[in-house]
Amino acid sequence: MSRRRPTWPDLPGELRRAVEGRLGAVVATWESHDAGYSPGPALTLTTAEGDRVFVKAADTRNPDSVRFHRREAEVAAALSDDVPTPRLRWSLEVVDADGLEWVALAFDAVAGRNPRVPWRPEELAAVGRLVTRVAEAPAPALLVDYADGVYDGWGSLAAAPDPGLASYDPWATANLEALAAIEATAPDAVRGDRLVHNDLRGDNVLVPDDGSPALVVDWPHARRGAAFCDLVGWLPALRLEGGPEPEEMLAAHPVGRAADPDAVTAFVVAIAGYFVHSSLQPPPPGIPHVRAFQRAQGEVCLDWLRVRLG
Repeated sequence: MSRRRPTWPDLPGELRRAVEGRLGAVVATWESHDAGYSPGPALTLTTAEGDRVFVKAADTRNPDSVRFHRREAEVAAALSDDVPTPRLRWSLEVVDADGLEWVALAFDAVAGRNPRVPWRPEELAAVGRLVTRVAEAPAPALLVDYADGVYDGWGSLAAAPDPGLASYDPWATANLEALAAIEATAPDAVRGDRLVHNDLRGDNVLVPDDGSPALVVDWPHARRGAAFCDLVGWLPALRLEGGPEPEEMLAAHPVGRAADPDAVTAFVVAIAGYFVHSSLQPPPPGIPHVRAFQRAQGEVCLDWLRVRLG
């Protein structure tokens, strides 16, 4: 999704001065990037000396975003050089005149764009290679195990039925107990020692203008887990953007072909439960449209499960 983010002139003077202090030069020009779901500024800044840097920021009016930015700073600093992502330069925190706490992160600026929608074959292939590179990377020690926080959406719905579930395919309600039982096996299914970005979508991918390999950005949700987690997690959003059917893409990708089919099914059940259950909750502050996106992904997952489970 896209909407207008705060721009460089919109930011409080305290934050702008702190950023320029870390850059060692005044900002001469700026470009805002409005894609994505987070509510804060996302800017490519060019200094008077010609340096270019990407800066994202959040303030305590959106406490989840502040928490995510702080976590991303930790994760990005721990990633190895072979992970395909822009380099973190620095992070800072400052309090503005209204008492709001701001967290800002700065990365190497990359001249590029998100993949085009509907997806083009060459960009789909480039992101497929990106998925493989991330899946091959060992997880930094600071990451938590995916198995420790895997989703329990179906279990929650079974324990406390939500009338909103009836707005989905009746297959979900008819199979709720079975889905909750499969979901309970997901922690074992996703165990592993690989790096998992855990939010891989087109708006978190950059295709560089110079033809170099695709890069993935936004790392606050990264975990340690099975190699197939990012591929499987990406496929519902990919389908919504005109990409292949999930089962087709899974079978065509080397990470998908190497994965245990039962483990994949358990994880698809878990992410379906996450999307369906989340879509029925009130929207988080500053992100009013995320529930509709989760619902759309939940519907794709349910269609996918009917293929895998019959």
